[in-house]
Amino acid sequence: MPGLPMDAAELLGGTFGGGGAAVPPEDLLVSSSSSFPWVSLLILGPFLTYRVIRYAYRRYVTLLAMEWTPYAARLTAPLLPSYSFDEEQYYCADGVSEDIAERRKRGVEILKARYEKMIGTETEALNDILKSGLSDLRFTDTNRVPFQFQKVTREKFRVATIVKTSTGPELADVDGSKQIDVSGSYGVNVCGYDAYKGFIERAWQKTKDLGPNVLGPIHPVMAEKVLPKLKALSQKEECSFHMSGTEAVMCAARLCRFNTKRPLIVQFAGAYHGWWDGVQPGPGSERANSDVLYLKDMAEASLQVITVRSSEIAAVFVSPLQGLNPGKPPPSDLVLLDAKARDTAKSRSAYKEWLHRLKTTCTKAGVPLVFDEVYTGFRMAPGGAQEYYDVQADVVVYGKTLGGGIACGVCCGPSHLMRRFDPTRPLRVAYVIGTFSAAPLTLAAMAEFLDWLDDAKKN
Repeated sequence: MPGLPMDAAELLGGTFGGGGAAVPPEDLLVSSSSSFPWVSLLILGPFLTYRVIRYAYRRYVTLLAMEWTPYAARLTAPLLPSYSFDEEQYYCADGVSEDIAERRKRGVEILKARYEKMIGTETEALNDILKSGLSDLRFTDTNRVPFQFQKVTREKFRVATIVKTSTGPELADVDGSKQIDVSGSYGVNVCGYDAYKGFIERAWQKTKDLGPNVLGPIHPVMAEKVLPKLKALSQKEECSFHMSGTEAVMCAARLCRFNTKRPLIVQFAGAYHGWWDGVQPGPGSERANSDVLYLKDMAEASLQVITVRSSEIAAVFVSPLQGLNPGKPPPSDLVLLDAKARDTAKSRSAYKEWLHRLKTTCTKAGVPLVFDEVYTGFRMAPGGAQEYYDVQADVVVYGKTLGGGIACGVCCGPSHLMRRFDPTRPLRVAYVIGTFSAAPLTLAAMAEFLDWLDDAKKN
């Protein structure tokens, strides 16, 4: 077995014997070889013990703060077989009496007749075409009704909403039937549909000479209105433009990871941050989220996780919508408030206090706080949730209504977190880009909405 090099042997062994007499080389090799493992253990032992204890403690703290429901749902989803209620079970699935089940049956028949009366021949024909090939419709049709009830529901109701015009809150379908819109277009309709019509018309007048698909060169409305107003609104140094809220959240996550050089992001129970698999720990995505910590909302243990694992956490994501129903998702995409959520509105001060504590914890730990305001932006206050809760996030994401009627997403943050290149490593980049991001018509419509928002502030 070869001995250590002489310089290493001298560092570990040195000279032994009285009066500084040198140890014979052959003895040095034997003594140093035999003592090296012990010296290594003395040096590395405490360090390795510390690392193991720290690792175990961090995982223990994380286990206490984790919200396990989505993970349990993902594990059980492949195991639960599909089944359907027959018509008799359909009305008494919750064990009600025969009398109540019969009343339910009569109510369904009345509702069925109303729907059939509403749906005209042209709507029915177009609906058949859509059902035969529109994958998106097939998913939403399935997603809206619990699977046990879907078979009978489809048999009873031919629900089709194929509309041509809007007047205020009324939508008219292709046969002329009118319905009151209660969806708000998934959070987009903040101003009223007629306002967005005006936004688009004026935006087109401003950009039609350039055209909608001159991309790369930037329309002057960006410098004249959009960028200055967004920087003032968000109180951030830079903005990045995208085609949807989901894309803007993806941008925020990627840039925070890139610029902090940390792998993990934190989400809180019930929050929705878009459909991409990086932020869906539960059913809806088959990819395992090994880089997401899904923590309990408004929990002391969650703050402790952020503190002890700060060196691993790139960002903490918050959906301010959770202030209406902390720890739980909205009842559905269309209904953001149920009776329970209205009750929790009374706890606004408690949620505000939580956000302030969360911001303090993130600041002390050096972890960026991200507000996902795609859904709530400008509903709570002209300055969004930052103004409403009086909390300045490090990064803010907007979307939906900001586009003035056109699809958009915007990520706003400080320069050090918005950087997409490493000045010390030229080949290290964060690739975030989009062909139609900041298209001329989108920017002009966005400018119209921001003007409307300024007027709303004054009034």
